[in-house]
Amino acid sequence: MITPPTFRTALTDEARAFATAQHGAYIGGEAVGVGNTSIDTIDPSSGEVITQIAETSDEEVDRAVRSAKETFDGEWGGLTAGKRELALHRFADLIEQHAGELAAYDALEGGKPVSHVEAVDLPLAVEQFRYYAGWPTKLSGEIVPVDTPNAHVYTRKVPLGVVGAITPWNFPLCQAAIKIAPALAAGNTVVLKPSELTSLSSLRLAELAIEAGLPEGTLNVVTGSGGGAGSALVAHPDVAKISFTGSSRVGRILGADAGRALKHISLELGGKNPHIIFNDADLEAASLAAATTAFFYSGQVCFSGSRLLVQRDAVDEVVERISRYAKSLVIGAGLDRASTMGPLASSQHRDKVESYLNKLDGTSATVATGGSRIDRDGFFLEPTVVIGSTDTDDVVVDEIFGPVLSVQQFDSVEEVLPRVNSSQYGLTAGVWTNDVRKAHTVAQSIQSGLVWVNTYADYHAAAPFGGFKGSGLGKDCGYEGLTKYVDTQTIWMSLA
Repeated sequence: MITPPTFRTALTDEARAFATAQHGAYIGGEAVGVGNTSIDTIDPSSGEVITQIAETSDEEVDRAVRSAKETFDGEWGGLTAGKRELALHRFADLIEQHAGELAAYDALEGGKPVSHVEAVDLPLAVEQFRYYAGWPTKLSGEIVPVDTPNAHVYTRKVPLGVVGAITPWNFPLCQAAIKIAPALAAGNTVVLKPSELTSLSSLRLAELAIEAGLPEGTLNVVTGSGGGAGSALVAHPDVAKISFTGSSRVGRILGADAGRALKHISLELGGKNPHIIFNDADLEAASLAAATTAFFYSGQVCFSGSRLLVQRDAVDEVVERISRYAKSLVIGAGLDRASTMGPLASSQHRDKVESYLNKLDGTSATVATGGSRIDRDGFFLEPTVVIGSTDTDDVVVDEIFGPVLSVQQFDSVEEVLPRVNSSQYGLTAGVWTNDVRKAHTVAQSIQSGLVWVNTYADYHAAAPFGGFKGSGLGKDCGYEGLTKYVDTQTIWMSLA
């Protein structure tokens, strides 16, 4: 066990003991030892080591999948729909009861302001379980009218089996819930592989699943890197479905692997999301939304509105308002309740984000505010507003995944739509206008899986979320988020 630095006194004794203990996988209702290979977990607010987690071996991944398969074929698979509902509600109750502890883990490992995690991530995670807890008794097939005498034809929705869920570091608990809740509601079992940067809340979630009464093996967690435990999970022949959230680069690799193995797969990938402000919009509200969504969680959010396009006459006012907001942010450690923006997730990621700012030299772009590292321990970067970029500049084209907002101007609807639709991505978009006709026209013309109008970043478990083009395959949330964890069986019966 590593001696906890003094700042971790913000944690309760129990949470601090859990956070600083070495952790291995969680298989069949039991914690597994760290083993021979471990990975340091780093606090991005200080650069200090929190603890170590295991690089789960291929043999342990196999044990986890076999445990999940046995439980699917046995106790969990044999439960009635009503009993699955009760189990998921108990699970949600325990997440609520342990909300402070779970939020602290994500703030500690990810550097996210703990007050934001408590206000956003935890309610969304609980909402996922509450919403999907209502579905097991409503998931049904249908009678199929066929033009055949004396035939009774009907369908039923059947679970796929073992789901391999791979989640990113930016929303550890929330992303786990988004995958676990519908998969379990549909009757599957799950092997979860969280990011090696942020594993604590997922491991604690597996303990709470047992406390909620879910059979051992219903939810297993394998820790480690994507190339280690992640690859072994994807390749396992008894994993029927892969549900992945992460980069488009990795998503393409997993999609190819799943295709060769004929596995079900869903991919929630990256985005370079256009945020469009017209002259006739409420500029105060639009500017605030643009600023908050650009710098929320240090811009490390797939739906961050990181490409802002403002109609020409409104550009100066919007840039001034956003720059003022950026300068007002309190930048500090995740566990510091005064913080309103934390660090980047790792030193490597900070270097990557910073490289985009270094590329601005020699281009038409300039930095309106920010643009530098912050001179303190940890992986901090100033919230940055870049103006004057062209549509082909890397800062406009690429998903930077950091607190960097590019602001461009446009003149008309006819001009701006081809520009935003030229992106390889199509996850989310935002439109601000008081013209209802324009709002509908623009929203329906953007090639994006979700478009917010006169708002941004609203989210609910009932509303489908997922992208077009390079932003992924399939949808999370809502009925669509459930049906990707089931298949349809047709029963054809002769009554002759």
